Amino acid sequence: MPCVKSFSVLCPYVLRDVLAQLPLQVPWREYVPIAWQVDPCLALSLLDHFPASEPLRAALESMVVKHAADTQVQALPKATLLLATAKAANRQSLLRYLSIWSPGNAAQGLQLLCGPAAGDPAVRSYAIKCLFNEPPEKLVFFLPQLVQLLRGDRDGAIQRFFFTAAAHSDLFAHQLIWALNSEAKPPEEAFNPEVKRSGWQPPKDTGLWEISARVKQQIEAQMTPQQKEYWAAEGGYFEQVTNLSGYLYKFSKDERRVKLQEALAGFAPPRQDLYVPTNPEACVKRHIPSSGACMQSAAKVPILVAFDVEVPAPGAAPGLGPRVPAKVACIFKVGDDIRQDVLAIQVIKLLHSAFEAAGLGLYLRPYGCLPTGYECGIIEVRSGAEHQSRAALGELSDRGLHDIFSAEFGAAGSAAFERARENFIVSEAAYAVASYLLQAKDRHNGNIMLDDQGHIVHIDFGFILEISPGGNMGFESAAFKLSHEMTQCSDPTQTWLPAAAAAAALQARTVAEPIIATVSLMAESGLPCFSRGAPVANLRQRFHLEMGDAQAAAFMRSQIADAYDKWTTGFYDYIQSLQNKIPY
Repeated sequence: MPCVKSFSVLCPYVLRDVLAQLPLQVPWREYVPIAWQVDPCLALSLLDHFPASEPLRAALESMVVKHAADTQVQALPKATLLLATAKAANRQSLLRYLSIWSPGNAAQGLQLLCGPAAGDPAVRSYAIKCLFNEPPEKLVFFLPQLVQLLRGDRDGAIQRFFFTAAAHSDLFAHQLIWALNSEAKPPEEAFNPEVKRSGWQPPKDTGLWEISARVKQQIEAQMTPQQKEYWAAEGGYFEQVTNLSGYLYKFSKDERRVKLQEALAGFAPPRQDLYVPTNPEACVKRHIPSSGACMQSAAKVPILVAFDVEVPAPGAAPGLGPRVPAKVACIFKVGDDIRQDVLAIQVIKLLHSAFEAAGLGLYLRPYGCLPTGYECGIIEVRSGAEHQSRAALGELSDRGLHDIFSAEFGAAGSAAFERARENFIVSEAAYAVASYLLQAKDRHNGNIMLDDQGHIVHIDFGFILEISPGGNMGFESAAFKLSHEMTQCSDPTQTWLPAAAAAAALQARTVAEPIIATVSLMAESGLPCFSRGAPVANLRQRFHLEMGDAQAAAFMRSQIADAYDKWTTGFYDYIQSLQNKIPY
């Protein structure tokens, strides 16, 4: 059984789960006007607590429409999401108030830009105003989506926003150029590569090749001489590291590591204020030649390189206070489109923020991932004693996960073991919901990490939404991975994991619209996950916003029961063991 500390941490999940099962039919048409009379902000905040209630949404929409001319309402950005709905065409006289409405945040702007009223000039103008309302550094998170908006940027508003934000922030300018590189026309070799992977097709223009190159050229042209010098050093240095993968392909596998380390020893960062692209707070001092390692790839040779860096000391404010030495490792990947990984990690980050805001104590560990050009990019690595893949642990011994926990943390029932069990449960619950929403497949043990505190961390999201391995055969039929050995590390009563997962699912619904907007804006990107079916509609359906909290909690419990030691999960691990030597 969990220790006392475990009970105190996990009790909120059980309490919320119990409360969610209580039947509750709220007469919102009566309550909303009362709350509105007290304070419109109070009334609107009800949606934060009951995001799935359509009667509540309808009652609030009615109040916003009725009071759109009220300056007190115009001071509330979230009210615009109830004004710019599918009925916006009938509200032209009200939409003109958006020109004086207080701007919201970037997430709200993106929701409006992909919402049912996105084509309305007043709504589009207000959405752009929301983007300008954020510091450029914060908008880096949404750059993949913002670049996609260039496709329909007939009035040039998105381009003007890019130019303004890039002029005010070197970080934004650098990250934007990398994002534009990943959407621009590929190099000639991409149309006839030396090695054609299975299912290879020549690149296709999704409508961004020309405009991406044009915007990039103008961003670089407006830089000051000092900014150009900084970008040339930052971009050039990491391009030099990435290009080593192409250089290594001509050597035999036995020679590659030595050649990589020799090449890394032949150059150094051109200045001492460069940063790791996936972690701008990490200032690069040098790369470590002896850390260079080559990885398997069908096309080229992705490489792993570690860096000596300086990062803010624990507790120090960003950009202020003392810095301390650290090491950061990255994979420089060539021949793979990692934009899809970025999309998955964006969703995980949004869930992570929602869980933290609610104080649920659930554990997700998003990692840095940045495309820097066509089919190339940089991925932050969690390695060493802190994080090991479950497969790597399997190579060390034939023990199951429960035995590994016992060896690492002590006997079951000990305080250390139960803390590790608690950490496993809160991470498994969180990743269960994330995996279900993303429909993440190919969940073999090589794609699941385990840290030295018992948390699991999922990596590598090559199959999400509508696609799956084996030509989309959908063999992994469970909503998420909950293998036999995972069930052994959950609590014996099987109480805490279902309760934590139900709480995670309910909290995830509070950010359903931002997540759906984030995914929806990538729909024309040409990513494989959008190549079949109805990915956005199906994502919305998985949130089950038509259900009350009681139904939604019960549904997640049913998914836990269905995934519990499901035979397709075990058989997929078995196939991966036979084909790719991945232990399970």
